[in-house]
Amino acid sequence: MKMRGIVYVVVSQAKYLEAALTSALCLRQHDSKTPITIISDLPILNHLAVQQYGISPRLLEPAEIVEIPFFSRYLKTKIGSYSPYRETLYLDADILPINDISELWSYLNHGDLAMVEDLLPQIKMCGHVAPEEVEFTLRDLPGETTQYNSGVMLWRNTPKIKAFFAKWHAEWLRFQKHDQLALVRAIAQSQLSIAKIPKSYNTSPRDAEPLIKQGERIHMLHLWGGKVASGRFSKLSMRYCPEAVKAVANVLDAAKQRENLLTAGFPLEQQGIQEIVSWKNQGNTWQMPEFTDHTLEPKAG
Repeated sequence: MKMRGIVYVVVSQAKYLEAALTSALCLRQHDSKTPITIISDLPILNHLAVQQYGISPRLLEPAEIVEIPFFSRYLKTKIGSYSPYRETLYLDADILPINDISELWSYLNHGDLAMVEDLLPQIKMCGHVAPEEVEFTLRDLPGETTQYNSGVMLWRNTPKIKAFFAKWHAEWLRFQKHDQLALVRAIAQSQLSIAKIPKSYNTSPRDAEPLIKQGERIHMLHLWGGKVASGRFSKLSMRYCPEAVKAVANVLDAAKQRENLLTAGFPLEQQGIQEIVSWKNQGNTWQMPEFTDHTLEPKAG
C-alpha cells in the first residue's frame, strides 16, 4: 500500500471523467509527485495514456457495478475500501484546485477524518434533503449537529476509519439519495474526531469572494450544482489552468482514437498510443495524428 495519494470517483458520465482529469492536471501544476487514482466504470478509462502525469486509472470490475440511480454515491460511501493509499485525499470530480494544497495533509494530525463544514452547516438546515431522511436523522441527533461537505475528505487507513466507511455505506443504503446526512449519522455512530479544514479548501466561486476580500488564499473551488454539465467547470478551468485543459483534450482524443482502432480490430499494445502513422482499412489510408507531451508549468504572471 502506497503512503499517500489522491482519489477521484467517476461513474456513468464522460463529462465528469473529463472534469476529474482536468482537476487532476490542474493539481499537477502545484503538486508534481503525489500519486492520483481515478476510479470509474467507463471503459475508455483503460485507453487513457495518463501514467506520464502520475495518474493510475482503476476500471471497476463488472461485479463491482450496481445498477441503481445514485451509483456514484453508492461507491463514494465505500471509497475507503477502494483507496490504495495509507493516507487518502478524496476529491469530487467538480473540485478545481487553483493553488498549492500541500498544507492540507497536516490536518490528519488533528482528527480521524478531515473535512470542511458544509454551506448549510447544521443538519436542521437540510431542506433540500427528503423530509423522511431529515426526520430520521433528527430522531437521534440535535438539529445543531454539524454537517460537513463530502466533496473534499482526508483520512488515514485505520481500523476505526474502515469501520466508519462501513457505517456510512450502511446508513446511505437506508434512503439511497443524498450522502451527507448518512455521513453525519455514521460519524456519530463511529465517534470519530473531525478536523475542520478551512473553507478555502472547498468553496464555491461565489462564496470565495468574501474570503478573498478578507485576505484568504483560495486553494480549491467546488463547482457543484450542475456546473460540469453546463460547461461552467470547463470555462473556469480555462481561466486557471488552460494548459491542463488542453492536455486533457488531447488525452481524451487519443483514447477515443485508440478505442476506435481496437473496435476495428487493429492490434495495439496495452501501454498506450503507439507511434503509428497510417493504417489501411478497406483500401483507404487513415492518418493518426501525432500526440505530444504538454507542459503543465504555470505561466508567469
